[in-house]
Amino acid sequence: MRLPKGLSRLTGFPRDYVAAIFARRRLAALPDMSDEKALEFARIFAWPGGRIRPTQETDEILWLLDHVRAEQPRTVVEIGTDEGGTLFLWSRAAPQDALLVAIDTRPLGPLGRMSRYALVRRGFARGRQRIELLLPRDSHDPTTVEELRGLLSGAPVDFLFIDGDHSYDGVRRDFELYSPLVRPGGIIALHDIASTIAPGIGRLWSELTEAYDTEQRVASEFGIGLIRVRHAA
Repeated sequence: MRLPKGLSRLTGFPRDYVAAIFARRRLAALPDMSDEKALEFARIFAWPGGRIRPTQETDEILWLLDHVRAEQPRTVVEIGTDEGGTLFLWSRAAPQDALLVAIDTRPLGPLGRMSRYALVRRGFARGRQRIELLLPRDSHDPTTVEELRGLLSGAPVDFLFIDGDHSYDGVRRDFELYSPLVRPGGIIALHDIASTIAPGIGRLWSELTEAYDTEQRVASEFGIGLIRVRHAA
């Protein structure tokens, strides 16, 4: 993203912070777009000091996005946000009154909610959407779960995306802590189910396929698995 002419001459205001403000304005002005266009935008959109590029394989993430859009989730919880690429995609697919919550160990810095990172990612919101960033948080800490429950105010989760800790024990812990929050009929997705670098996820996925109604899309060395919660998880 090219900054307005003369920005570099500003004094007393960090250039990267001003760039984040203009990035947020650019996001706010985005029209509705197809999943393909949203993915293309997320991959190329950048500004001095930041970007939101998602890392998932094209066929796999578009397959998942199709399911998310069909679900029209009003509550989305993401464990593992990184630069915010998938959070952006969920904001495009979810209704304009949805609550989207990101949980990650990434620190926001001394400005917290008003940090450059948070300023841009909260700018993903469309219409009356609300984006909450639980950062930095340990997703395995029960106090994080309770903090999330507070944000949900009793509402169940419609879509849970798990892409945080890639060890077997870590991803299993995330599943055990957060899947009970997903409503019957809701969906849970796990990334990297086919990864040889993080075989623990594949191990857990094999166990889950025996206990849940599952689908998967494996078009690369990563893979995405989808669970439809038929009963309380």
